[in-house]
Amino acid sequence: MERVIVLKNTDTGQALTLPITPSGYPMGAGRGVERLDMAQTGQIALPGLKGLFSGQLEFELPARQYPHMTAGAVTQPQYYIDLLTEWSREAQVCRYIVTGTAINIPVLLGMLEYGEADGTNDVQCKLPLYEYRVLDDVVVERATQNYSRAAEASAQPEAAERYTVERGDSLWAICRRVYGDGSLAYKLATANGIANPNLIYPGQVLTLPDKGTLAGYAATPAPECAGSGDGAKGVELTALEAGVTAALAAAKAPGNAAAQGAGVTAGSAMSRVLGNAAVQDAAKLAARGAIGLR
Repeated sequence: MERVIVLKNTDTGQALTLPITPSGYPMGAGRGVERLDMAQTGQIALPGLKGLFSGQLEFELPARQYPHMTAGAVTQPQYYIDLLTEWSREAQVCRYIVTGTAINIPVLLGMLEYGEADGTNDVQCKLPLYEYRVLDDVVVERATQNYSRAAEASAQPEAAERYTVERGDSLWAICRRVYGDGSLAYKLATANGIANPNLIYPGQVLTLPDKGTLAGYAATPAPECAGSGDGAKGVELTALEAGVTAALAAAKAPGNAAAQGAGVTAGSAMSRVLGNAAVQDAAKLAARGAIGLR
C-alpha cells in the first residue's frame, strides 16, 4: 500500500495531502532519561518525564506533473506554502497522519523553510513538527494534616554516611575530600562529639552528614596549644601515635622497664614540639599501661 502523508487542521477541518510522498517520515515516542553526576557514585541515569515527539518533515512541492504524485495534487507550490505558513503563524493544531501506520497525533507546525534547488521550479521544503499535548485542568486540593505529615516525612534528610579513620587522616583532609571544603572540619567535629578537631584516631568511625545538614552545626574550635603556631595544627595525633608506638614496641619483652623510659622520652620530645604537657602525660600513661605498670 502506498503511504500518504496528511496534515489536517483541527480548527477548520481542512486537510492537506503532500503532493509527493517523501521517502521517509519522522516519528518518535517514549520517555525521557535524566543523567545525573553523583559525587561518590559517578554518573547515573533516571527515568524522566514522558517525552513529546519533535521532528522535521522534508518533502517536495512539484511545479509540474509527475507520475508518482498523489491523487488530487496540484502543481502550484505556492498554494501549499501559503496554507502551511498560515497554519504555523496562527498556531493552529494539526493532525499529523501517515496512512497505513498508527501515526495520527496532534502537532504544531514550526517555521516552514523552502527554496528551489535544481532550476525545475520544484520547491524543496523542511517543516518542523512538534507534538501537541492539551494541558489538563489543574486541580488544587486543600492540604490535610496527614498530607502535611507525609510532606514533612519526605523532607527528612537522607541517612548520613559513615567513614572509618585511617592513618594519616585529619578532619580537614576528610572534609576537603568529601565536601570540597576543609573548613567544615570544625562543624564535623561537632556532629561527631569530638572535643578537639585536631585529634582523631585510626579506626575511629565518623558520621558524615550531607553538606547542607553539616552547615547547620556550630563549629567546635580547636584548643589553643602554648607555643604552637598554625603549622602545629593537626600534628598532635602524629606525635602521640609515635610515642605510643615506640612504647608498645619496647613492651614486647614482658617486664622490660625500658618501655617506660621509651614512652617518657617520646612524651618529652612531643612536649617540646607542641608545648603541651597533656600530650606528654598521655604518652607516659600509654607506656606504663603497655608494660603493666601502675
